[in-house]
Amino acid sequence: MQVTQLFAQIRCTLVLVAVVSFAATGCKTETTPTEATQTVSQDDVVNTDDLVVAESSGAGAAKLGDPATLLSVAQKSVDSSRAHIKAVVDLIKEIAADKKPALTGQTVVGKQPFGKWTGSKAGVDLTLWVIRTAENRLRYVLTGKKGADTKILLTGVFIKKAPRLGGGRLHVSLTNVSALFGAPTKTGSMHLWFANHKADIKGRRLAYLNVRDANDPNDVPRNFAIDAIHKAGAGGRLRTIAVDDFDPKRPGRELFAMRMIWKNGAGGRADAIYAGVKPTGADKIIEAHECWGGDGKRTAFSSSPVDPNNAKEGDTSKCFEFGEDKVPDTAASADGKDPDPELDALLLDAGAAGIDQADADKADGAQ
Repeated sequence: MQVTQLFAQIRCTLVLVAVVSFAATGCKTETTPTEATQTVSQDDVVNTDDLVVAESSGAGAAKLGDPATLLSVAQKSVDSSRAHIKAVVDLIKEIAADKKPALTGQTVVGKQPFGKWTGSKAGVDLTLWVIRTAENRLRYVLTGKKGADTKILLTGVFIKKAPRLGGGRLHVSLTNVSALFGAPTKTGSMHLWFANHKADIKGRRLAYLNVRDANDPNDVPRNFAIDAIHKAGAGGRLRTIAVDDFDPKRPGRELFAMRMIWKNGAGGRADAIYAGVKPTGADKIIEAHECWGGDGKRTAFSSSPVDPNNAKEGDTSKCFEFGEDKVPDTAASADGKDPDPELDALLLDAGAAGIDQADADKADGAQ
């Protein structure tokens, strides 16, 4: 498969699920409001705009002066994943941001302060529960009800550092979203870690886990992850990794992984590998490198092996101040990991790194 064809296929495959609107429902037992000092307020609802910081988009390219190819691959996958996050957090924003909760009180079990927000979307009744489990630790539960069918759509934990700012981990059930909304007809889950507690830098990590086509019992599970760092007014960094059956003509699954860095107004670079996934080691098929200017247009490109339709141009050993990077072969494994160490540190500082999966899955108190 030629590099040009591969990138085109990956751009399509990385759009894992269709954009959907999410929503939520209510609880069975409620208590009367307590004193204001014991309640949950709109200050406990994270600023959702920080979770979907966007960069400008580009198109595909095959020669110098055209929009950069790898940049386009990354942006299209990021735009898709942002849309999925946005569908959830925009619902939270719509029904809860800058609004007082419809009800405050204490949970039946544990007597923990809660705030409850309600709304509706696409015929689904929505309820967002924000439950204070410690002074600055809040549990989020978003549910949806359509007819007699009530499902949990989102759970998670928010570590509050300041009003609407901090770090957290949110889980979205694609299975339950599909059941209530009829889209994206996927099973599996989407996990989001975030840090928005600093003014000059925001970070998020998104992972799709065991995503399958709900209408295809033979569909193989797909895993896809993005690490993103946004530095306000300066630039950012991105790492993407996907494991899927990109090439049906090859046995097993393949991995596409990329590291990208850019500086606003100057340009950036991307370094990528495409490899077969093996129990031990990696079967590297393609390695590619690309530079682009401040306008998003290619200034250099190289790949190994060389694609005759996308040949080497310019010098990719250094793009402005950015030297060549390499995705390690060890990333080409079944779980496909290539974490960004700066994002690791940012999530740790925000408290998000310490939230385990079991805690983020809990819905205790929304009853």
